[in-house]
Amino acid sequence: MDLQLHQVQMRILRHLLMNSIDSFSQMAKESKLPSDHFNYHLSCLHKTGYILKEGDKYKLTRTGKEFANRMDTEKNVIEKQAKLGALLIISKVENGKKYLLIQKRLKEPYYGFTGFITGKVAWGEKILETATRELMEEAGLTAKLDFQFIIHEHVYHKDDGRLLEDKFFYIFKGSNPKGDLISLPSGENYWMLEDDFKKLKKVYYDEFELLELVEKGQKELIEKEYWIEEF
Repeated sequence: MDLQLHQVQMRILRHLLMNSIDSFSQMAKESKLPSDHFNYHLSCLHKTGYILKEGDKYKLTRTGKEFANRMDTEKNVIEKQAKLGALLIISKVENGKKYLLIQKRLKEPYYGFTGFITGKVAWGEKILETATRELMEEAGLTAKLDFQFIIHEHVYHKDDGRLLEDKFFYIFKGSNPKGDLISLPSGENYWMLEDDFKKLKKVYYDEFELLELVEKGQKELIEKEYWIEEF
């Protein structure tokens, strides 16, 4: 998780992003701060591992470069970006009837809503690895996972039009699940007849649409806007 940095520290990072390497005296002069004040913030950045000293000059570390590269250099803030995740539509057939793996969410946001298992893409992780890991971590299962399509969603609140979420989901269809189904404090998992699932009321805003798209064989990128009342 990124640290919340003081604006002075953000300005130092921006300076080194644009100048590569510079001296204490030059940076302190540009900051227009007292030397002891400027030195405090420079020391904080050194402790976080974002900058290092070479001789009498300072520059960004690899970690510092990665962090500062996400900066909006006009506003001196880290740019907010869309979330990336995998969404798993897992099914099985028993006695000629189709069941879906459903999770009731037991954490905010969307507390109490029901839908498919999702999970964030971890740093350095491939998408199929994400899907495989999340299915095991969240439900204790393995399955044959087939990538279907990507959906880019903008989720707004109906009352004030505020953008609540900007996210990409890589949609996977899973079959032949194996293992003993588990639940976690954050989500209760169970198998449900597909027809019964389609009758539920408190379901995520996009679940029925995504299920229909998978059943129709959707393969291309989709971008959608959703307006919701509860988050």
